[in-house]
Amino acid sequence: MKRINKALATIFSLSLFLLFVPSRGMGYAMHARPDDNPPAAPADTDSLSEPKQYGLIQAGIHLLARSYGDSIVLRWGAEDYVTQRTLDDVGVMVVRYDYSPEGGDPFCDTLVTNLRPWTLEQFEAAYAKEDSMARMAMGIMYSKSGLRPDQTKAAPGTLGSFYDIYQDQQTNQAFRMLVAEWRRDLAQNMAMRWVDTNVRPGHEYEYIVRPVEYDTTMQLIIAPAVLSVKNERYLRPEYDIEMGDSIVSHCQVRLWWEDRGISSYEIDRRRKGETEWTRVNDLPYWNMQPITDGQELPDSLDCFYGDLVPEPGDYEYRIMGHDPFGDLTKPSPVLSVRVPDMDAPRAPELVLVEIDRQDSTDLSKQVMATFHFEKDTIEADFTGFNLLYYNERHTGKEWKTLNKELIPPTDTTYTCDVTGYSTGMVLVAAYDTAQNVSYSIPRMVQIKDVKAPSPMRNFKAEASIEDGTITLTWEPDTLDDDIEYYEVLFANDTTHSFVVLNEGKLKEPRYVDTVAMDVNQKYIYYKVRAIDYSTNQSPDVQLQVLRPTRLKPQVAHLLESSADSAGIHMKWACSNEQIMDRHVLMRRLRGEEKWDTLGIFSADSIRAADNVLEYHDHPAYNRKQDYQYCVESFSCFDISSGLSLLFTITYQGPRIQQIPVRLEGAYLSESHETRLTWEINEGQAVEGDWYICIYRKGPRDDSFQFHISVPANTKERRSSMLAPGQSEEYYIKLQFKDGRESLVSNKVSVSRPKPANGE
Repeated sequence: MKRINKALATIFSLSLFLLFVPSRGMGYAMHARPDDNPPAAPADTDSLSEPKQYGLIQAGIHLLARSYGDSIVLRWGAEDYVTQRTLDDVGVMVVRYDYSPEGGDPFCDTLVTNLRPWTLEQFEAAYAKEDSMARMAMGIMYSKSGLRPDQTKAAPGTLGSFYDIYQDQQTNQAFRMLVAEWRRDLAQNMAMRWVDTNVRPGHEYEYIVRPVEYDTTMQLIIAPAVLSVKNERYLRPEYDIEMGDSIVSHCQVRLWWEDRGISSYEIDRRRKGETEWTRVNDLPYWNMQPITDGQELPDSLDCFYGDLVPEPGDYEYRIMGHDPFGDLTKPSPVLSVRVPDMDAPRAPELVLVEIDRQDSTDLSKQVMATFHFEKDTIEADFTGFNLLYYNERHTGKEWKTLNKELIPPTDTTYTCDVTGYSTGMVLVAAYDTAQNVSYSIPRMVQIKDVKAPSPMRNFKAEASIEDGTITLTWEPDTLDDDIEYYEVLFANDTTHSFVVLNEGKLKEPRYVDTVAMDVNQKYIYYKVRAIDYSTNQSPDVQLQVLRPTRLKPQVAHLLESSADSAGIHMKWACSNEQIMDRHVLMRRLRGEEKWDTLGIFSADSIRAADNVLEYHDHPAYNRKQDYQYCVESFSCFDISSGLSLLFTITYQGPRIQQIPVRLEGAYLSESHETRLTWEINEGQAVEGDWYICIYRKGPRDDSFQFHISVPANTKERRSSMLAPGQSEEYYIKLQFKDGRESLVSNKVSVSRPKPANGE
């Protein structure tokens, strides 16, 4: 059986459609298969109970039977809404086979040939408008307010829309089952019940319930139901269930019990010792425990019912269940419940507290307190008052009783010694014989005034440029337990008078101030102080706070610049705005995207230098690209001014670099080669990307000519260009890839000697 919506899942699953556990005198059956050619009237058993299958079984009839000795009651219902409506249209036929105890062929008898529900007119004529069950039956069968496709959650025509309509129809069918179980007459009139009174004790009967006509189009196949039952006297089964209770509030009892497959219940109550029971529910109660979609029903569900008893005392409860035949089960075991008195007395009122400081020289000595209270209603079980005092430093988390004994109900004043107590909360508690208690509204009582509160601690501020708020927080001293309120003051400058910000008495150590964010003012100043119940005032605590602002700082601009062999020199004019926090100087090679930060300068330091940022840069010489500089300024809330106008400058440096180069040369007679060696900068490293150029003046040259270049890490060069008796000269210099070059080295001359005579 498919589940309907959550609210009715429990009802439907525990109703007729679940096979009721049979007891003596009761039978049950599932549907049988339809035959190929269903007869107009039964001819034999086989044609009704075991016909040939000519199609897939899509729907069936569930049948239950119960024998009472003098009658047998049949109850049935279709598997779903559509099948039930089809049975209503075509009618139901009930056939009985009588099997004699002596054996032999059974006798077949048609009990009813065309059982159909009453018409709406018949229902209205037979039942009064006050009969809610009958009205429910009429609404279920004849109401036209079923869910339409255009009313479903899903779009009409989709699978979800069909499923929503299916659930609505199954809900209708579930309520029809409930009505049939609660009222036998309505079950009969809805064509879902038949009573066979022409029965004999001890005989076995077989009943067949089937549609009068089969659907020959094979669009809806409804199988008949077949059931055998022996006519014996029905004995109501024991209804032994586990029960329990809890007391929710005064005279409010919450019962719970096991759900044993019963669709609805009746609850009875009586006072302990009485014999008559009182029905506490107006209508049959059914379990509406929600079921999550897709969750299987558990084997047993607990039912809950709330009952309001007239007064405290001892009570007894019993539960009975409705079964599918309209019978009530035997009562459950009796559950005894004690309902205590939970009704507290009417609350008293603390009217006045008088403090008497008997020693005028020391107000903290011998302090007496007189409490005046009243109560407008004195209940019969009212026993008296207690005065309760609370101050966490003295009592921890508990209230302390000031009176030694319970104050009598007739008293309206009480005087006690409160020397040594601090200002705290006091209330009056009223008790009854059952120890129920009510309380007056607590009052703050100033018992002694020792000193003014201490200065506030941890005074902090948090500013927001989102909405211009400044949230102030602070902490009072833990020993200050008599603070009544706080005051927050502000000023735009320390030379100005401070003005109280908060309106009324500020009770919490927190205040949110909203300031204008278009003011060119860096700071705002706050003070906070505490006032106790004796108007003593703590010393002020002051705080300087950055004023939140969205103002964009002014952009810096270049005042002057120059470049020489010592570097690049520049001066920038910066804004003197109070909101300024820092200035960032940056440099890059022209054409590059990334900036290098040269320095971050605080606004205060630049302000002290007449708002001029002076800087001398010493970048590497670059004969191919220019350098660019800019300044970006930031406010105290990290809002940028944007980049200043770019300052672009060429810094190539001198072309001739003062790098000493020493050259040596010699002729190697053994290998007939000229060997050149050199030293650069006396062994110190030369910065930059460079190589060595060698220049030569040969025997036939009028001047030096470029000879060859060698890598920077080369230390010598050999050449075999001289003929005997010839000479050559050399010098070298360093050539940088950016166009710079070193000083020319010394010149060296190398000669190849002539050979001796005869060689």
